[in-house]
Amino acid sequence: MAINFPDTTGQATDGSYTYTVAGLVYSWDGTSWSAAGAGASATNRSLFSVTQNSAGTAALSYSDLTGVFSYTPPDLSGYLTAETDPVFAASGANGITLADRANWSTAYGWGDHSTQGYLSSVALTTATDVTITLPQIEQVLKYNGSFWVNANAPLGLASRTTAQVTQSIANGAASNVSITTPKSYALLKIETSHAAWVTLYSDTTSRTADSSRSETTDPVPGSGVLAEVITGGAATQLITPGTICFNSSASNTTYAKIVNKSGSTANVTVTLTYVQLEA
Repeated sequence: MAINFPDTTGQATDGSYTYTVAGLVYSWDGTSWSAAGAGASATNRSLFSVTQNSAGTAALSYSDLTGVFSYTPPDLSGYLTAETDPVFAASGANGITLADRANWSTAYGWGDHSTQGYLSSVALTTATDVTITLPQIEQVLKYNGSFWVNANAPLGLASRTTAQVTQSIANGAASNVSITTPKSYALLKIETSHAAWVTLYSDTTSRTADSSRSETTDPVPGSGVLAEVITGGAATQLITPGTICFNSSASNTTYAKIVNKSGSTANVTVTLTYVQLEA
């Protein structure tokens, strides 16, 4: 670029007379101008800068007075920036993900699924030998010799559970109650809400025969008494070791007698904790 240096007539020739242009300092030595300053040179890139303008007509200009390049980028707003293939978007393959492909590859590696004998359909309208009534959770289909019927699953490892009964009983009076339980079970504990004498029986005949026995008299072996506890208030009595209780006619009922010992009429609640032994 051309530089219009000032007149040097009468100026010092020891380099102290200087002229600055485009950020570069020149000094006069009496014969010519030369770049001056600490390491200053015409190739010092820190002397230049770039200003970018808003998009428009593409242009690039330079100011030799300021050392600034001015750049105007082209306006590309009218050009295509994204593309959608309408044919592919309408295809079922458009929704296939990389995870789908990986899952299919894994399944393919298992072999020919058509040879595995999987059940693909059930014609319920032709299943005339299936009779299902009020199915319950965890029940299974069981063949009774004529039909497939819903029944409780074969007994495996069962979790402990509870059963209870509440009865309004006058103080010192006895009340005969029935508690819904499995046909047989391991009794772990008996809980009472009030002081009470609680006796469990295998059948009603045994309970009737035992009605006159006092609480200080032990039951006779084989009398049908399964277990009994006497509590002094709201209490939980552990049955140690656990005892096997059962209904002698294989029904889901435990027969009990509750004597209220609380001192007044009360709604006495008895809770049994047990583990089922028989389906």
